Amino acid sequence: MQNQLDVIQYVGDNNVLVSKSTITNFNTKSQLIVNESQEALFYKDGQALDLFASGRHSLNTDNIPIFKKLFNKLFKDQTPFDCQVIFINKVSVLDMVWGTDSPIQLEDPETEMYIGVRANGQTGIRVVDSRKFVVKVVGQIPEVTTDSVKRYIKGALMTSVKDIIAKTIVNNKIGILEISARLKEISDLIKVDLNKEIAELGIEIVHFYVNSINANPEDLAEFKLQRQRLLAATTDAEIRRRQGYTYQEEKQFDVLKTAASNQGMGGTFISAGMGLGVGMAAGGAIGHSMTNASQAMTEQPKNMMQCPECHAAIPVGAKFCSECGKPVVIKKKFCTNCGSEITGTGKFCANCGAQL
Repeated sequence: MQNQLDVIQYVGDNNVLVSKSTITNFNTKSQLIVNESQEALFYKDGQALDLFASGRHSLNTDNIPIFKKLFNKLFKDQTPFDCQVIFINKVSVLDMVWGTDSPIQLEDPETEMYIGVRANGQTGIRVVDSRKFVVKVVGQIPEVTTDSVKRYIKGALMTSVKDIIAKTIVNNKIGILEISARLKEISDLIKVDLNKEIAELGIEIVHFYVNSINANPEDLAEFKLQRQRLLAATTDAEIRRRQGYTYQEEKQFDVLKTAASNQGMGGTFISAGMGLGVGMAAGGAIGHSMTNASQAMTEQPKNMMQCPECHAAIPVGAKFCSECGKPVVIKKKFCTNCGSEITGTGKFCANCGAQL
């Protein structure tokens, strides 16, 4: 038999977010005790009326003991003044684990191959709007646990996880093997996106962590083989294009490569520079210097010649060198057979054909 004045209180597990008190239709002035990190929602005649914070409260109902017995007889032992209390746990539940129920099909930007990956992690939730949560989620359920909430928001969670991971790969052109380096960024984006989706339920995501993103072993093995095939068949120019080099930088790289193939000291110097990574700094000051050096060594203007003494570049027909000051004496060569003047670097005389 129910007491004249009831004391309504709930002490339970933190995994229980909502619990309806077993004491219902209590007398007016009954005492309600709400513990720290709790809120209590008072229902009367099917309407959510007052929301009580922690502390002791007196409840005002129409169930007056002296009249209650009379009403019970008239309504077959049931009071017409229905009332109940629902306790809401406001503590943050931080140990909820999650995992994708099926592989997420993602396209690797480098190989353009689709790979199935799975993700898992941990999250935490809390009730931020007790009235909204009870009305939107709880309804007539006597008890709501964290597992119930996780099942309730599972659809939104999976959609957000798959969408954010896919967008991160596409927008940033991240390879499947490099996606694990972005776990913190992905976690933060999913948390923001998921909170937008569940805001109307009166709960929020306190934290969200993606612990790992792993490719299916079969897909990963095929992906590595495909990647090796592409790298073997891809030219240096294509690799540099995928790495982000511009057209101008690519052309400068080709100039350096051509200069490096030339014989002599100039080509040797360029080759050494490229071996040390100088050539890849296309567009920089070193690249320009190397290109200019190569051109200077492999080309000489038509109106210039070399000083016989110091080998400096001087105008054709100059009588003295502008660098060393020595007179420019051009030593002429003559054929020992016919006596004709020899010009150029040929091996035979252009007049008589004798070997020089």
